[in-house]
Amino acid sequence: MMSCLYSCQSKSNRSTETTADSVTVKEVTIKETYHLSGDTAKPACRVSFAIDVPVKYQQEGDGIRLQKMLTPLIFGDEYASDSLFESSARKAVASHIAAYKDLEPEFEKELKEDEAPYSCEWEFDYTLSTVYNRDSLLCYGLSTSEYTGGAHGMYSDFYYTIDLSNWHRVVLDDIFRSESLDQVNHALLDQLLKSMNLAAPDSLLELGFFDTENITATENFYFTDRGICWIFNPYEIACYATGQVHIEVPFKEIEMYMLPESPVRRLIK
Repeated sequence: MMSCLYSCQSKSNRSTETTADSVTVKEVTIKETYHLSGDTAKPACRVSFAIDVPVKYQQEGDGIRLQKMLTPLIFGDEYASDSLFESSARKAVASHIAAYKDLEPEFEKELKEDEAPYSCEWEFDYTLSTVYNRDSLLCYGLSTSEYTGGAHGMYSDFYYTIDLSNWHRVVLDDIFRSESLDQVNHALLDQLLKSMNLAAPDSLLELGFFDTENITATENFYFTDRGICWIFNPYEIACYATGQVHIEVPFKEIEMYMLPESPVRRLIK
């Protein structure tokens, strides 16, 4: 379920410190497990972070600057004061464990009444990594997998792009002319149909999609050498069983809708 996260990376293996084009990252892993009543035979809350921490760019302190830009986007405004990835991740771990402990009496009662301890298991896995870095454009991703009981867990991917030439987050308004977004949406839908070998949009409804009008360009995208890849997480445009939807639109299909000064033009050959 996280296959797309690394499919477009410019680095091919993971080491202690890796350079993706021009941004150097240090890999940090944070894990914590808490078992009910401190008994390792009982269900537990497990939290794991695998993080590519930006540590270096052109100037000293650029790694910190990147973290300060990305922290509120990735962790939320409540973590913005922490500024740095590691401290924010540790705060998030502590928050999950504390929430689990608050429900400990309820879980202990449930274990006595029910022989299905899986309902008391919590698991959180987060991967923060560089997915693309070329021509001063850094695409950074957050991949999440969460389970807090029930029939199934939930997983999502979120992407954020920073233009390192001006330290600005790249959003749709920076890429496309506002009057052309409808055409971009049509290109997105056409590409989805093509990738699934479907002739008509209504065919998507039979495959678990909610409404073809909801398939529109969002801010959840990253770049590849070929185009722009949009990601739609479960329940956004289709049912859970349909899974995560990835739509990569080639540059040649949408270049005509881009602003003359669009940073994406640096990637188009």
